[in-house]
Amino acid sequence: MLVIFLFVAVFCKLLSVTVINGESMQVKALSQWYRDLPIQAERGEIVDINGVVLADSQTTYTVYARPIDCVDKTKTARILSEKLNLNYERLVEKLQSKTSEITIKKGVDKETILNVLSSEVSGVFISESIKRVYPYGDFLTQVLGFTNVDAVGQTGLERYYNDYLKGVDGYAYTPSDLVGRELEGVTHFVEGTKGATLTLTIDKRIQDITENAILECITNTNSKSVSAIIMDPNTGEIRAIATTPSFDLNEVPRDNVAELMKLSRIGLVSDVFEPGSTFKMVTAALGIDSGKITTNYRSYCAGALMVDGQRIKCWKTKGHGSQSFSEGVASSCNCLFMNIALTLGVEYFYDGLEKFGLTEKTGIDLMGEASGLTIKEESVKNVDLARIGFGQAIAVTPIELLRACACVINGGNLVTPYIAKEIVSSQGEVLYKGGREIKKGIIKESTSEIMRTTLEGVVLTGSGKSAQVTGIRVGGKTGTAQKYENGAIARGKYVSTFIGFAPVEKPEYIALIVVDEPVGAYYGGLVAAPYVGKMFKNIFEL
Repeated sequence: MLVIFLFVAVFCKLLSVTVINGESMQVKALSQWYRDLPIQAERGEIVDINGVVLADSQTTYTVYARPIDCVDKTKTARILSEKLNLNYERLVEKLQSKTSEITIKKGVDKETILNVLSSEVSGVFISESIKRVYPYGDFLTQVLGFTNVDAVGQTGLERYYNDYLKGVDGYAYTPSDLVGRELEGVTHFVEGTKGATLTLTIDKRIQDITENAILECITNTNSKSVSAIIMDPNTGEIRAIATTPSFDLNEVPRDNVAELMKLSRIGLVSDVFEPGSTFKMVTAALGIDSGKITTNYRSYCAGALMVDGQRIKCWKTKGHGSQSFSEGVASSCNCLFMNIALTLGVEYFYDGLEKFGLTEKTGIDLMGEASGLTIKEESVKNVDLARIGFGQAIAVTPIELLRACACVINGGNLVTPYIAKEIVSSQGEVLYKGGREIKKGIIKESTSEIMRTTLEGVVLTGSGKSAQVTGIRVGGKTGTAQKYENGAIARGKYVSTFIGFAPVEKPEYIALIVVDEPVGAYYGGLVAAPYVGKMFKNIFEL
């Protein structure tokens, strides 16, 4: 009976090893008899809409050592310290360890590797790895983002689309004994797969124009920062997006993490601000679309308006007098927009904010998007509504504002801004297509047509005159808002903005520029509008 029991036990064990757990046992055996070195997959390129490469990969090398294979550890340490510019004592310590395999240095160039291999070192091995390179350096910095030393996306699009870009690593398997010594035999190579190519909606030529404009702006205004974004108002495709100050993606300043994260922020999607007069585009469009406000509507400005017992000033304290709708928009009269908002009422106005997408994130494919801040509808008083009408008592992200204003001038359609046009695998398979459903009929086409003509008047005769471009019909709206710090107005600190679009008859581009804390002149018409005009001039000259 005992013999039978032992036979059955042995049989069951053999069955478990060979059949039930056979595959896992084979893998375990192979892991003991083979050493593997990773062959890092090439990261996919990021290219603009015309195929210009904005982020590429370069082959570098990683130096490994297997201490057990080092015949003369002090000699190997000396040679490696000289060739790789490393600390000798630290290398000796590493090579004396019981670890089967150690990493000596990553990111080594080919010439240095050849020098190492030509020297008399033992137990040293080489594997290929990938270094991310950016052909244009300080260009589209915050949006492209950067990778770590292992070419894994850390910020921007590099992180957002990392799973598509990273590829699949390969390996080189080499026979070895139980303690890791390499045996004679054939090294087996498992080829990796290159990452997919990410094509953007960005046009490098327009991005160049935008970056040059904001650099000129920050120099002339001595402002804290300047950001700009250009979008196709009909599709939501982002043609350019830029912020300064910035940094070279090939020389990422990693020594100060807090400063690096600050410079890497895409404030156009992650920061909220009080929009000021640019928001008047939304108020005016809601008024016209309601039918309660017409182009014949007239408003009187005495320099202020009394609402709920509070005196709310117009920016022109002497008053504008009696003005038509178009005249009031051109002069950016606060009283006009307070009257429009109060005429519409809280319920209608808040319904309009929701339709224009100002109560939610836009869904743009960039990291860290925030959503706007509004007073709860049930808490809004007339005095609050009046202020919201001309862009106070409400906070939005620049991308939310741009999206809403695009809806005002594109025929009344709400687009979703996006920056990834498509992603294609290294085998040519389309893995992802950008663009989302467009919500149509937010306002009537006739309302949009009236708004385009009215906003052209702002550029022809109003506060946006400096955005004029010879031969191109440009429309837009200026904005100047005071900044808040710790819940109180920060005296002498402003955010100056301008939203422009062109050509008026059939807009192809809508642009927003945000100038943070300009020194000296601070009105949007003076410090922001001229640079949108310059951008449009150069774009249409293309």
